[in-house]
Formats: sequence, C-alpha cells, structure tokens
Amino acid sequence: MSTLAVRPALPQDEIFLYDLYSAVRGPEFALAPVTPAQREHLIRMQFRAQMSAYTYSYPNSCYHVVLLDSKPVGRLWVAPQNDELHLVDIAVHPSLQRKGIGTVLIRRLQEEAAKARLPIRCCVFRFNPGSLIFHQRLGFTIVREDQLHYYMEWRSVAIF
Repeated sequence: MSTLAVRPALPQDEIFLYDLYSAVRGPEFALAPVTPAQREHLIRMQFRAQMSAYTYSYPNSCYHVVLLDSKPVGRLWVAPQNDELHLVDIAVHPSLQRKGIGTVLIRRLQEEAAKARLPIRCCVFRFNPGSLIFHQRLGFTIVREDQLHYYMEWRSVAIF
C-alpha cells in the first residue's frame, strides 16, 4: 500500500519543483520556434515568474511538495483566506497522472474545507481541458469565466 503525504516545500526542493514544472508545462513550449537552449531558458523564466507571482499574490499561502512513498511526485499550493480556501495550484508529475493522486489531495482539501465551513475556489486555464474535467469531476463548478480562465468553486453541502 502506497503512502501519500505532503510536506512544506523547502529551498532544496527547487530542482525537483523546476523539473516538475518543466514536465507539466514543457509540452506547451514544444512548438515554439526556438533552440532547445532558448526553450530551456524560457521555461526557467516562466517557472520563476510563476513562483514570484504566487508568493506575492498569496503571502500567507502553504506551498507543499507531494510525496508518494517518501518520493516527491507533485506540488500543492493552498492559500487559506478568511472566506475560502484558495487552491493556487496542484500538479502531479505526468508519469503519475490519472492514478488518483490528485483526487486524494483534493478530497483531503475538501474535508478540511467542509470542517471549516469554507468553499474552495480556484482558477483553471481555459486551454487546459484536462484540468477543467478533473475539477468538475471533483464537484467544482464554473462560477465565472473570462477569455483565459475559468473561475471555479467547490462547496460542501454542509456550507449551504
């Protein structure tokens, strides 16, 4: 039986977190008309920009490394707010996607939110249908949208 856990991200996790980002987001850059070195530089810049933006936008957030049998396999970034739990980001290495890891993580977050009587809110990139389907399957609904994002929410029956 596998053990799934989370722990706070540490500075020494940066290599893993970059590799995870590159594995998850790298395919988006695959068609860019650049050299491999330029692509690597672009992905690294995007990784740093995302980290800075999340840290700035969610200063009291909890950034975790997801561990499967003590091996890092993903990340979970949650920002507790007064009126919600904001799911900033969830990522599982592509080699382990569709194995239930993300579902377990979200179900745990849903239990926490239900106990606190808070909704979970998140933002899904409009051009990421896999993420949209994942969130909808776990009970999230679209509450608004714009040209780039779906803004989603999950509420426990106990909250209503």
